[in-house]
Amino acid sequence: MTKFLGSAAEFRQAIDALGLRGAWEDFAQGLRYRTTDGGTVQWYASTKTVQIQGNRAAAEKLRTATAAMHARPTPAVPASVPPQSRNQIFVVHGHDHPAREQLELILHKLGLEPFVLANTSGGGLTIIEALEARIGQGGQHACGIVLLTPDDLGYAQAEGAEALRPRARQNVVLEMGMLMAAVGRRHTIILKKGNLEVPSDAGGLLYLSFQHHVKEVATRLADRLRDAGFDIDARRIISAAS
Repeated sequence: MTKFLGSAAEFRQAIDALGLRGAWEDFAQGLRYRTTDGGTVQWYASTKTVQIQGNRAAAEKLRTATAAMHARPTPAVPASVPPQSRNQIFVVHGHDHPAREQLELILHKLGLEPFVLANTSGGGLTIIEALEARIGQGGQHACGIVLLTPDDLGYAQAEGAEALRPRARQNVVLEMGMLMAAVGRRHTIILKKGNLEVPSDAGGLLYLSFQHHVKEVATRLADRLRDAGFDIDARRIISAAS
């Protein structure tokens, strides 16, 4: 006996990929496949146990064919990353907590679930590590929102202090780039508060600009989310914009 730690669908796919001749049968406790040469392989859903039976030649052939498959474990999900919702959206933000809370409220009104690291235990993750875990390889988030707020001040040295302008925090700009690289520009929505200097290399991006409250762009935000594949009821949009 050995174990296959994947799901039922993954077990069926793995057996089918071996190219054996046979057929699947109904089996109350899991899955069963009978080969034409008299072998049987059964997978028990509750224990993940695989049992091979049949005549000696057929059973040995099955053991040899499935040996590599058994050695392939299901990738483990880090304990610090909770299960993700299909309606969950990763939120990148700076130090403007009222603006972040406004965005969270609007997303909730739209029937979506914002993931904000500051609102979770975080599992010891930094925001960069959370991005890698939840958006990067193996992550499931299909969309992210970047909230650019005037948290810092800066100017180009060549222009002098007279060119001083509000800027988003540098880590937010970095995380915006990571998000775009992971999910693409179409699934990265950027909100910009006030007369904010935007990164020079990101001048061609579409920003949703507001002055005082995120609800100023709630309708346009909902349109962008719909474009990204989210199903949002029109009544929720009216509620979010009010």
